[in-house]
Amino acid sequence: MKRGFSGNLKHLAPPSLLRVLSAAAFTGVLEISTGEGELRLEVVEGRAPVASDEELERAGRVLRSNDGTFLFEPCELKAEQAITLPLTAYAETALSWAGHKRASYSSEVDLEQLAAGDLIDFSRPTSARANIHVLPKAPLDNPLDNLLSDLERTAPEELLFAQVGVVSVDPRLWRGTLEADWRRRGWNLRSYPGPSQVALEELDVLVVHQRLPSARVGQEEDWIGLVQSASQMMPRVPVVWVGPLGDSSRVNRLIGAGVAFLMPSPQGESGGTLQRFLTALTTVVDRQLAHRGAFEEPELQHAVSGLVDALLHETDSDQALSPLLQLAAGSLTRGAVLEVEDTAIRCRAGYGYPLARGGSALPRGVGFLERVIRSREPVIGIDPEAAGARQLARVLGVEQLPFDTAVVPLGVGSSVLGLLIADRDGDPLPELGEFVILVQRLGGALLR
Repeated sequence: MKRGFSGNLKHLAPPSLLRVLSAAAFTGVLEISTGEGELRLEVVEGRAPVASDEELERAGRVLRSNDGTFLFEPCELKAEQAITLPLTAYAETALSWAGHKRASYSSEVDLEQLAAGDLIDFSRPTSARANIHVLPKAPLDNPLDNLLSDLERTAPEELLFAQVGVVSVDPRLWRGTLEADWRRRGWNLRSYPGPSQVALEELDVLVVHQRLPSARVGQEEDWIGLVQSASQMMPRVPVVWVGPLGDSSRVNRLIGAGVAFLMPSPQGESGGTLQRFLTALTTVVDRQLAHRGAFEEPELQHAVSGLVDALLHETDSDQALSPLLQLAAGSLTRGAVLEVEDTAIRCRAGYGYPLARGGSALPRGVGFLERVIRSREPVIGIDPEAAGARQLARVLGVEQLPFDTAVVPLGVGSSVLGLLIADRDGDPLPELGEFVILVQRLGGALLR
């Protein structure tokens, strides 16, 4: 049985709460308490009993309030009426009554349509629950490097790499395996011989590598000035300093100048010691890139934690994605969840798209997807003729995606962990404001 959960309506508004309960097909008792009154609903597989006009008007006042609390307790229930409403349809009808509009149903025929979800715009694509298809976790196809090379050759303007600068007198350490690994992550390594040559305005992160103390190199003030300039850029360019750290006064100067991270030089330049250093440095750079923007407020993450626990209880992460996609199916005809990995963007699950026809993953660096990942902002509308969009269509198993396609980042904290790709099979997209906020919170927490 699913776990119960509770929360504050300031963080999860009543309509959004009902949409999640409907998508997850929860069964139990929902209690909402606000200054406008209280609402108690017996929910059976995400549906509520048909209510009287008076009950709907009272429910609508409660559902319009964002000041209050909610509690959902799972329990065994059976529908007592022959006709019940999806919670999404119940919410829309109640909110209409509270706004003194005519109810969505005024006859038995209308009621039957409403019970199927046919009279509610966001239920139009799927009157029945969507058939969610989960892809097996197969190893990544090796052609990802080839796909990226194809884009570099045919449409370089569609690529977007994070620019990681490295200042080092000896660039040999940074070439070869490390450069290739960073490229697969969607990072472009840019090498500079000294501080005066660094183009900070073109970088996302800067790594400074010194084998000797900067005073012995003879450019102490130049190095400090470089760190200061990077910390004053808008947006700030974080500096990862790699070098001797035994001189406390110099370390203090670097900290005062705004250095983001200090690392000791590698003890050796071959074998396991070097590999451990490069792995640690890659982790540090990855964190600095992720921290360049905030995805959501911590309280919003906390507000849905109980809901996520309930979705994950006694199920695996693949099955837990089903409620998220059912939520999307209430508004959109086709949808898929792509997980953002270090070196690939992998398709995990979806509905409506013939996923079995396509590949399983895209390389990092595809521009229009990387912009969503880095900006943490959804994109509504794509160029279906672009090379990157054609690669995405291939992964989803279709020849071409429509212009009206939504790409929504799914994240938690400062990281984007996945993307929701969805459309209405060529029809215009509905207003997605509240929907986008909700799936961002839930999707990021479920992929965590």
